[in-house]
Amino acid sequence: MASIIGRQDELKRLDEVYEGNIRNVYINARPRIGASALVKRFCEKSKFIYTTFYDSTPAEAVKSFRLAIEEFQNEPVGMDNPGFPELFHVLSRLAKEYDPIIVFDRTQYAPEEFVKQLKWFTEDLDCMTILIGFNDSARFDITFSDIIDLEALPRVECNRFHPKMTAVDRLKTYMTVGGVPLYHSMMNKGDYAESVEKGFLGSYPKLVAECELMLRQSAVPYPMCCAILSDIANFKGRPIDIAVNQGISRQLCDIYLKKLVEEDLICTISPIGNSPRKPVYIVKNPLLSFYFIVIRMNPEVQAGKANYKDIERYADMFLEIRFRDICTEYIRNHYDVVSIGRWWSKDEDTQKPTLCAIINIDGEQKTLIADCKFRGGKLDQGALKAFVARAEMIQDVPEKKLIMFSVSGFEDKLLKKAKAESITLVGPNEIL
Repeated sequence: MASIIGRQDELKRLDEVYEGNIRNVYINARPRIGASALVKRFCEKSKFIYTTFYDSTPAEAVKSFRLAIEEFQNEPVGMDNPGFPELFHVLSRLAKEYDPIIVFDRTQYAPEEFVKQLKWFTEDLDCMTILIGFNDSARFDITFSDIIDLEALPRVECNRFHPKMTAVDRLKTYMTVGGVPLYHSMMNKGDYAESVEKGFLGSYPKLVAECELMLRQSAVPYPMCCAILSDIANFKGRPIDIAVNQGISRQLCDIYLKKLVEEDLICTISPIGNSPRKPVYIVKNPLLSFYFIVIRMNPEVQAGKANYKDIERYADMFLEIRFRDICTEYIRNHYDVVSIGRWWSKDEDTQKPTLCAIINIDGEQKTLIADCKFRGGKLDQGALKAFVARAEMIQDVPEKKLIMFSVSGFEDKLLKKAKAESITLVGPNEIL
């Protein structure tokens, strides 16, 4: 039996569909998030016919379907040049005889003729049919007993991929590749530095290949996709700056940005208080963020002779930036959050906007202002003084409450002063 980390809730929901009357389920999952592995693990309970579509021609889609049927029945379908209608009739016969689980993977690449034929197939038979796609369930005029939105694995589950790593290295790994199981399996060395060297700097850096695959699959032309993401990752996230840097119109720039948002590669920062109102974009995908900040334009990496020491200062900068996502996760889990966003002043770049949240405390709204530090050494009173000064610049918000995050902890004098001033401190024990 194949092993799988996490996904117990999703397996339970698939079991419930399997035992139900209407046995059609749609799994909405962006690429690489682990939907295929989940379904293959579930299908170990029964016979199954598994078809995967690719970004290709309708003829290739028919071929994929035919090969899946032939693999199941262990013989050719016995007809020349069958199309979807003929193959669905063969599938109908097999479904009535064996009651297998029917799986269609990457349905976003399935042609319209497949969609038409699938409708009568699901109406005619009651075998379990699983569709795996990405934001395309509306294409199918069939009744789903469940639609499962497959999210990234939470950090606690991702930690199980790395039993030999220290807690800090597991956190670094999560900040680098997010909650994608496949990427964690590629970062499987004993520590973070060795894992980065294997995944990004080796003779065949698989995680670099993954990044390039995402970029080439984007609806934005590859050169422009790379240029825009490079700008955003390097703190030039204002649309007007991107348009000027790339020599394109603001209208065309907005079209490209909208596509990258739809592809879940970037997102906008929500401004808090007296922050500028104009949109600012950040790279949402952590793997791509690491690629553009640390790897892609690094001269040592381009020369093909880099090790982790050569990129460490860039990696540290990346980790400091992504640590705000960990702090955001903590705030969402420990407070009644109304909204969450960032604050930055008009004239500064968007490298380190301050994390802020509007929260409910005893029926009243407060503003939680966070200082997020991911660096070696305990924070001292100087860090606290600088944070308090910055918090005073944030205006037009409800009553302020301050919280400091430090993966390395706090010096004793800071602990005493923070307690006296009712500033919440979150250290390594809570974070890790």
